[in-house]
Amino acid sequence: MVPRPTQCRAWVLKNKPTGIPILSGDEATFALTTIELPPLQENQVLVKALYFSNDPAQRGWIDPTIPKERLYVPPVEVGQPMRARALGQVIESTSSGIEQGAIVRASIGWQEYAVLDANLVYVTAALPHNLSLTHYLGALGSTGLTAYYGLLDVGKARKGDRVVVSGAAGATGSMVVQIAKKLVGVESVIGIAGTDEKCLWVKELGADKCKFKSEFLQHILKKRKN
Repeated sequence: MVPRPTQCRAWVLKNKPTGIPILSGDEATFALTTIELPPLQENQVLVKALYFSNDPAQRGWIDPTIPKERLYVPPVEVGQPMRARALGQVIESTSSGIEQGAIVRASIGWQEYAVLDANLVYVTAALPHNLSLTHYLGALGSTGLTAYYGLLDVGKARKGDRVVVSGAAGATGSMVVQIAKKLVGVESVIGIAGTDEKCLWVKELGADKCKFKSEFLQHILKKRKN
């Protein structure tokens, strides 16, 4: 039997960046170090990290200029492993509901192993057509869920509607374009993006039209003047 790890490598936040993160030197944003792993308590799991998702929200978690009350989760503090959404495999479990070997998704630090409360871990199901489980970090993760419920539950989009998507080339926006056109069946989708290349890609996703941010605003202002 492979001995249970008591330590692991982790990328911790060394300095909070005020601009672009710094990769090396004394002012480096992150540092590779070794951390201790606590023993498992009741209803906990030891997880080996397999995949991490890099998301725009992470920049806000380490930004010293953003007030804590504006964040929907606590910020990452200096000395703590950088937080990320991740997939991992359960190496050891004291939870009756999560078996050893299960593939789970959770918020995990940038570290090889993590001890997590079982109620913060979600067991994944195998996907059809041999699709990679990494889809749980994208289309079937928080990005896809935000797009789906934002469009249908909040936006109340229905077949025959016309939908305008800002940030259409971004993670959530690109999902909204596809869900609106291919699942909901709206009449038309207009994407808003920042470059020719982005607009071309947005159209490939299914948008009927794509406009630059400035062009779209000029169009709206012109209509309001008339």
